[in-house]
Amino acid sequence: MDNAFKNKLIVVLLGMASFIAGLVILGISPQQSFPKIERNQFAVEVHLPLGSSLQQTDAVMKDLEQLLEKDPRVKTVASFVGTSSPRFHTIYAPNFPAKSYGQLIVLTTSNQATIEVLDEYSVKCAHRYANANVKWKQLEFAVSPSPIEIRIAGDDLQTLKQTAGRISDILRQCEGVTWVRTDFKQAQQTIDLEIKRDEASRLGYSNTLLGYSLMVGTKGFPLATIWEGDYPVTVQLKVDKKVKTSIDDINNQYVTSPYLLASVPVRQIADLKPGWTEGEIVHRNGLRTITVQADVRRNAYPSTIFNKVRPKIEALPLPHGLSIYYGGDHQDTVEYITPFYYSLMISIVIIFLILMVQFKSIKTTLLIMLTMPLCLFGASLGILITGYPFGVTAFIGLIGLMGIVVRNGIIYISYAEELRREHGHTLEEAAISAAQRRMRPIFLTAAAAAVGVIPMIASGSLLWGPLGSVICFGLIFALVLSLLLMPVLYYLFHRKDFNKVEASEQL
Repeated sequence: MDNAFKNKLIVVLLGMASFIAGLVILGISPQQSFPKIERNQFAVEVHLPLGSSLQQTDAVMKDLEQLLEKDPRVKTVASFVGTSSPRFHTIYAPNFPAKSYGQLIVLTTSNQATIEVLDEYSVKCAHRYANANVKWKQLEFAVSPSPIEIRIAGDDLQTLKQTAGRISDILRQCEGVTWVRTDFKQAQQTIDLEIKRDEASRLGYSNTLLGYSLMVGTKGFPLATIWEGDYPVTVQLKVDKKVKTSIDDINNQYVTSPYLLASVPVRQIADLKPGWTEGEIVHRNGLRTITVQADVRRNAYPSTIFNKVRPKIEALPLPHGLSIYYGGDHQDTVEYITPFYYSLMISIVIIFLILMVQFKSIKTTLLIMLTMPLCLFGASLGILITGYPFGVTAFIGLIGLMGIVVRNGIIYISYAEELRREHGHTLEEAAISAAQRRMRPIFLTAAAAAVGVIPMIASGSLLWGPLGSVICFGLIFALVLSLLLMPVLYYLFHRKDFNKVEASEQL
């Protein structure tokens, strides 16, 4: 303590350096808004190209199911072909039914077995199927369907697709990205009807009439919806035949004229030509918006990959009328982590007001609150050492840690003021004696709290581990720094006031 007073400038600079180092370490630490869910259950999602048959999807699903059932760590496998399971988790929502989609819900023997199976099979089956993308999904609290989402909004469809293609190329070149696609889906092959206007007008046919007739003759014309409890049943009007899918079937289909009351084949009033249409066109806030979605390798953090590709994306020249904004994990961080910053500010203001009521001095209150930044270095270093990402639970731990650390300042300042005013100590004597005599209670309370959260760190839990790391390391380093820095700051803060009191007493 005597050496600290001999080198006051070095001690103050050390405190400032620890705060800056904490910010730097926090900046380079991996960020993850929401942790994975520790559960003996996971999902496997299979996506085939749009237009694939149900039989093709079923073949991939059966192969995966047989592969997993041979593993002793797997208890049961539930398969859903062409649809997804009913909602069994608050966040994990079911997919819309599609012939090219399948889902497996896998139950394992333990939480650890879930992680082992996911780590093993996500690598083993990465290139097992040439025509299918298999997504091994551990349940999580994240809201967004994909960890990385880049949204391009504009009016021109062709320009949107070209820009999305350039961004997709950037993502595919980034290490750690496994599957890149857009929410416009794949283009679908269609049949376009080119009306023979003269013939159609002579017979009294219009585009609308022809369209309705083809719907009745193929997949059916929707008339109404009947509800059986919570399940809707669609009522359709259709010809009592199998669904027509070939070009010859459509050409030979008869349509009836409302004016002549006669039926003629479609080939007499229209020519059929092959064409292409978008699988899906998505609108956000009334604008056409194409979202480039990317999945990342297991145990890779989306924030790290996003920070690598973002400068390259923002460097792209955008055509007029296009704008880019971000979704996925980045949007979740902005929407759900930002309120925690407001909570932190409110907590600091409340602590300030409570200290002002107790000490009735702005200078003393500010001195006590300077202990708060001292915990940042230990908290960020704890996250870095333990390897946990910085997310919601770590931020909650940081808010609580600042409240705990303030207590050290209150214990020290209260006793130093008592020594100076009631026992006649000089300012320097009060600063040094208070640190020496209050070191034990400050150390014991901080050590007890730090040791108490060690089981959280040792558990390896992505939910509680970051919180324990922040509190444990933050308390230890804040304890050391506050015992060194608080006496020096106390002396520097009150030196002029103390000199004025001594001068008045001499007079």
